[in-house]
Amino acid sequence: MRFLALFVLVFLLSGCNDESVKNSTDTSNTKETTDAVEKSLSDWVQGEYLPSKNFANICSNPRLNNKYQDLAGDYVDEKKWIRSWSHETYLWYNELPDIDPASIQDPIKYFDQMKTSAITSSGSAKDRFHFAVNTEESELLSETGISVGYGANAKQDMTTGKLYVTYIEPNSPAQKANISRGTEILAADGIYIGSVITDEELNNFNSALLPETARESHSFTIRKPNSIFTENIILTSSATTEVPVYLTTTFEANGEKIGYLVLNSFNIETAELQLINAVNQIKSAQISNLILDLRYNGGGYLGISAVLGTMIAGNKAYGEIFESMVYNDKYTQYDPIYGQLIEPFLFPETTLGFSTTKGTPLPKLNLSRVFIIATGNTASASEALINSLRGIDVEVILIGETTTGKPYGFYGTDNCGTTYYTIQFKGTNAKGYGDYTDGFIPSAIDNGTDLVKGCLVADDLSSPLGNTNEKMLGTAIHYIANGSCPTETMPLRTNHSLLSSVRGEVIRRHPTEVIMLR
Repeated sequence: MRFLALFVLVFLLSGCNDESVKNSTDTSNTKETTDAVEKSLSDWVQGEYLPSKNFANICSNPRLNNKYQDLAGDYVDEKKWIRSWSHETYLWYNELPDIDPASIQDPIKYFDQMKTSAITSSGSAKDRFHFAVNTEESELLSETGISVGYGANAKQDMTTGKLYVTYIEPNSPAQKANISRGTEILAADGIYIGSVITDEELNNFNSALLPETARESHSFTIRKPNSIFTENIILTSSATTEVPVYLTTTFEANGEKIGYLVLNSFNIETAELQLINAVNQIKSAQISNLILDLRYNGGGYLGISAVLGTMIAGNKAYGEIFESMVYNDKYTQYDPIYGQLIEPFLFPETTLGFSTTKGTPLPKLNLSRVFIIATGNTASASEALINSLRGIDVEVILIGETTTGKPYGFYGTDNCGTTYYTIQFKGTNAKGYGDYTDGFIPSAIDNGTDLVKGCLVADDLSSPLGNTNEKMLGTAIHYIANGSCPTETMPLRTNHSLLSSVRGEVIRRHPTEVIMLR
């Protein structure tokens, strides 16, 4: 579908469009730029790589900030750094193209080429996760959860192309406008999704949906769930705070007390403290089963994922491997970024200090089984949690859809105001398994690898998150009560509301399909 492909492409790049990055695409034909290009054309030698540190923080627009210590340079210096750094650290460095740094003006467009073009056996791109974001925006989001927008998270259905709201952040412009889960976004600034539109109109639609600055006002045509009527509204963007732990509650079924926790991101440091508080709340209710909802969780910090793993498994996790990292063949003893000894990352016994006092003992649920709700948008650090729990024989019951399939991770690295993410390691669990590149698949059996025992269910936007009538949650509760999947879990669209079976891509301003180490 043309709209979906272009929309996602624009979305992935949208986080990079502040002034410093816009300047990097300036093609003004100044003498300085011309000289730099001519010099590069003469000193670039294919197959020869100088150390990336020779070009680090030499920038066309140096930041006047002691934190970064940028030096004055030009666009070619930035691309020379990208070339050398990629060759040093990329997991598949021997599959990289070697492109003259002067041949592409924009550093980000040059970086886009610095990845393997190989295809997997299933026909997917081997590297689907290469991206760059604006450093200031990325750091603000990861440290505080703050980003500019409306606080409405959306998903585009792969079959119909329709765009639906999945959940709303508290105290956001979208919440104040009474937008709810399942609301359909029909048009933005007068441009309708279903119409045949030009590239310019598509860009305008995306700009309205993903505003870059606060106090931007845009018009939308929406249809709320269970309504045949459309509404025209105006939303004004603001700095909104994403709440990683979206919902924590408990239920009871057949005498079983069940904890339910919706976690939408490992990417924000505040998630560590919020998860500890949520686990303490669930533990005080003396639950015997946990349903962990990761359907919209694209990943983030591996450490926070491991903290949650410890709190789920408890004593069983102590001293066990959460994940082992495998780098390219240049780095068998020390990692490529910090030069630290490569050792397995263990399930932590205490807090890691992302948003807590480091070294505080973690609460423990001591569960031998956990129900995890997942979709095709469940990725990376979320998948690492599934893989790592199974690695220490905690039974995972997977409710939902096949996950993304990303056993790879990055160290996000800043250069000249852009943070670059290139795949630098592959993760494996305590049993040495990490080959889930086509995702974890809900199945009638558990084969210890890609097939995970569970139930196939599509995302149900017709009910609020936490409502037991919502099909994914309802399926998990049914399984706890009956030991099996319901007879009908994946309804046919012809017999049900379109909202009860939505499969597609979550639209994110900042890509979060990452495992990040720090």
